Amino acid sequence: MIKKYILVFTLLVTIGPQLYGQAYRGYGGYMLGLWSIDWSKLNNQITELNVDNFGIGSLENTLMMNGGGGAVNIYNNLFIGGMGFSGSTHINGADANSVNRDITISSTLAGPYVESNYNPYGNLELNFGVALLFGNARIRILKDSGTNSWTNIWSSFNDANPTYLNTQASTDITVINPFMSLRYPLMPWFGFDLSLGYNITLYDSNGWEANNAPLAGKQELDLSKPFFRIALILGG
Repeated sequence: MIKKYILVFTLLVTIGPQLYGQAYRGYGGYMLGLWSIDWSKLNNQITELNVDNFGIGSLENTLMMNGGGGAVNIYNNLFIGGMGFSGSTHINGADANSVNRDITISSTLAGPYVESNYNPYGNLELNFGVALLFGNARIRILKDSGTNSWTNIWSSFNDANPTYLNTQASTDITVINPFMSLRYPLMPWFGFDLSLGYNITLYDSNGWEANNAPLAGKQELDLSKPFFRIALILGG
C-alpha cells in the first residue's frame, strides 16, 4: 500500500501537462497543521487503568501542529523545499483527594518535500507533492498532589507509595506525507495555501524509551491519519 502511494504521487510530481505559471519562484512562511489522530488505543490503556474514575477523561482533540517551511523552483513547475512542525495536546483532572493527573502527547517533525505546481485557472495554483518527515512522538505522564515542587520530588523518592510521578516516553517516527494543495497569490509577494494530505506513519511500538533507556512493553498510537495544513507564505 505504501509503495502505491509513493508511486502515484511521484508520477504526479514528475509527469504532467506542461502548463505551469507559478506566481513565486521561491516562497516560505508560517504553517498551521491539524493531525486527525485516532486516540482509541491510548484511551483503551487509560480505561484499563481506571483513570476515568479519577476525572481525567479521554483524549479526543485533533493534534495541532505549528511550524514553517519553504521551497524553491528548480525546473519548470518542479519545487523542492523543507518543512517542520511541532505540537501537543493533553488531558488532566483531579480526584476527590486532590491528586492531579496529566497526560501530554506531543510530536516534532521535519524534513524535505517535493511538489509540482500547475495553474489551472486565473491566479489559482494546484500543487501535488510528497514530504518525507522525521521526528518523534512523546507521551508525558504526570501524577502529583497538585504542586510540582522539590518537596514532592524528594518525598516521592523516599515514599514506598509515591504521590509524585513524572515519566516521559518517546519513540522515533518517520512520516510519508502525500498531499494536494490549492495556492492563491493575493499579492506578488504574499499568498495563502490550503493543503490536504495523509500521514503514513512508520514507527516501532516496542521502541519507546524513557530516561534514555528502553521501555519494556509496547504502546501503539494510530498515527497514520489525514493531515490538513494552512500556510501564509511570502514569495518572490
